[in-house]
Amino acid sequence: MRKLNVMFLGSGFLASHILPHMIPFSKRIILVDRERVEPVNYENTILPKGFTHRRKVSALAFLLQILSSAEVVPVHMNVKNTDQLVELHKAYEPDLCFVTFDNIEARRIARDYALKAGVPAIFVGVTAGHIYVDWAEHVALPEDEETIARVEEEMRAIRDVCSRIEFRELGVLAAGLAYHVFARWYWKGEKIAILTDIGNRIHLSIISVNKKTFTAGAPAMY
Repeated sequence: MRKLNVMFLGSGFLASHILPHMIPFSKRIILVDRERVEPVNYENTILPKGFTHRRKVSALAFLLQILSSAEVVPVHMNVKNTDQLVELHKAYEPDLCFVTFDNIEARRIARDYALKAGVPAIFVGVTAGHIYVDWAEHVALPEDEETIARVEEEMRAIRDVCSRIEFRELGVLAAGLAYHVFARWYWKGEKIAILTDIGNRIHLSIISVNKKTFTAGAPAMY
């Protein structure tokens, strides 16, 4: 089984739930985030105790060093342009990225980096009652300024909700779906996207993006 260099662009709520599933597949894990741990983050994020007001990447790196023998690289960085990520790519050679940034501009930068560098990148996002998992070449992001401003306003409200313990359920579900998307790619070389609507029932829409693009593990194992 081939082990990968995996980079997480965003090392908060969603990344903390996804990371444990990636440990068996990773030889190097690169964590990128600009934020620090706030007391409220312990409500729904998997974090070791004692890291309040310290860097999120340091908190997750500490946890991973307990759980895994993979090399862990914490990068405390405010991502402002594609060149920053291209330089990280040259330094650490990721085979795969998970993008969990919670602002539109950072997601656009991550998408542009992934397409420029040719690195497979899985975008994971949640809103109240919805989860989406998609690949960089197909992820839909707002482009015009009016739409960006409206979505950013909505996301600011969601960030407040995201700090609450009620969102832990979405984190767990999003991590499972993100892992499923990863596993389909890893074992079968197939890219799929998943859209989920969570109300009284859970509705899943699975879209096949393309097939036989890459197979990192043994074939027909998943």
